[in-house]
Amino acid sequence: MHPASASTPERRQAGLPETGLTSAYKAVDMVVWSGTGNTLRVAERLAEAARSRGAIAHVSSMPSGGTPRPTAGRLLGLLSPTHGFTATWPLVEAALTLPGVRGTDAFVLVTRGGMRIGNKTVAGFEGTAAYLPAALLALRGAHVCGVGAIDMPLNWTTVVPAFAAEDAAAIVARGDAQTDAFSECLLSGNRVFRGWPQLVVGALMLPLSLGYMLIARLVLAKTFFADEDCTSCGMCAAHCPHGAIRMMGRIRRPYWTYRCQNCMRCMSRCPTEAIQGGQGWLLLYILLISLPGAAILSSAILSTLEISASWIAGTIRLLSGYVWIVASVWLAYAILWLGLLVPGLRNVISRATFTRFYRRYRGPEPLRKAD
Repeated sequence: MHPASASTPERRQAGLPETGLTSAYKAVDMVVWSGTGNTLRVAERLAEAARSRGAIAHVSSMPSGGTPRPTAGRLLGLLSPTHGFTATWPLVEAALTLPGVRGTDAFVLVTRGGMRIGNKTVAGFEGTAAYLPAALLALRGAHVCGVGAIDMPLNWTTVVPAFAAEDAAAIVARGDAQTDAFSECLLSGNRVFRGWPQLVVGALMLPLSLGYMLIARLVLAKTFFADEDCTSCGMCAAHCPHGAIRMMGRIRRPYWTYRCQNCMRCMSRCPTEAIQGGQGWLLLYILLISLPGAAILSSAILSTLEISASWIAGTIRLLSGYVWIVASVWLAYAILWLGLLVPGLRNVISRATFTRFYRRYRGPEPLRKAD
């Protein structure tokens, strides 16, 4: 029998509340990837809504996962921020590899960077962030019953300062209301698909999104550094959700690898606000990338292999360009990071950024900690 139609004795026997609304699902399992806590708050709020309806709700973190095995009446949710107007790599990976998907009702919910202009809250833009992983789940046999996006404060602190506390609170309040509306539809057993206009525009912007995921994300990862206020506490490395930070060197300074997803958790949680985004370093990266290294590499490969086919030659040139970007940015960052170990030089290098003057985003208060 559907839980919503159960009588009072049946609800009592099943451990469901005797009055009020009941959930269309017995269990709601959510797997969340969250940097500063925006997405985690949404998952926690949805979980509380499910519990208030008598369902069992479980929130676990990506990439470890840890959701229970599929059961009858189970709803699976994947939640993540929006990056580059599309899905994050952890969200895509979860949609492709999470076990127990076939035949399971599932939903995808992403958070997007809401803004505050004057006394008006402006919606963010998620593009293909929600529908891309939803499509992957559907291809794996899941019954996708919900797709949506929630506005939370824009937290890209390497680019813009964080909002003042009152503005951030207003955006969070808007996000809470959107979460409640989404969960009301979903937990009642209805299908809810939102964001079609954003999907259309996001699809047109896919080349830009792909460029961010494959190139810009890597470049931005190599702009993070710790200035002279760093105490080598290692908190940034310990709490990085993707294990992208290593404490290296004799005096143990944080080093950002290409695993970095630019989630901003390190900047938001640093107790001394020592973590900066080296905006000035981008000039050096652009200069190195513009050098003819890719052309030299591709010419050497083509001449050695004696390749004449145009499509193969084009592919080799494309791959050579990508390898050149990755290698040159890595080398430049290694040199800059070593320079940060020299006290006097560190003071000079670390001032090539505006983030030293930016307000930091602390994230919303968590309702409950994910497993």
